[in-house]
Amino acid sequence: MALHLSWVFVFGILGNAVSFMVSLAPLPTFYQIYKKKTSEGFQSIPYVVSLFSAMLWIYYALLKKDAIFLITINTFCVFIQTFYIVTYFYYGPKKEKIVTVKLMLLFNVFGFGVIFLATYFLKNPSLRLLILGYICMAFALAVFVAPLAIVVRITHQFLS
Repeated sequence: MALHLSWVFVFGILGNAVSFMVSLAPLPTFYQIYKKKTSEGFQSIPYVVSLFSAMLWIYYALLKKDAIFLITINTFCVFIQTFYIVTYFYYGPKKEKIVTVKLMLLFNVFGFGVIFLATYFLKNPSLRLLILGYICMAFALAVFVAPLAIVVRITHQFLS
């Protein structure tokens, strides 16, 4: 049993370290946005979806209990993604600001609210966690795979 707990601890630390680095990856982009005082055509959707994912993981961790690693890293992610969105909102053109507000309302208010209401009142706690876990994994996958789309685009441009 002790060996199992130590592996859980090690992988929890490794998972938090990777998630921490992924969360900080956009910092150079936002530094450029700050320096140039423009959002340069970047879109806010990756940051809105990442914030949504972190909110879902915190909800999952609170229901699961004893999930301190999930709570710590996703609380950090909520703060850093909020920083990115506020920075984007500050330097983005008016049209993009409207799109960002709509995305925030769609995902972080309406989407989270629907998922919360649909799962919170389920009578079976293990079914609630299972369904919520699948939802969290789907959005986590979207957050971690989304940056690969730009790699594909750059690769096609480079090879052309």
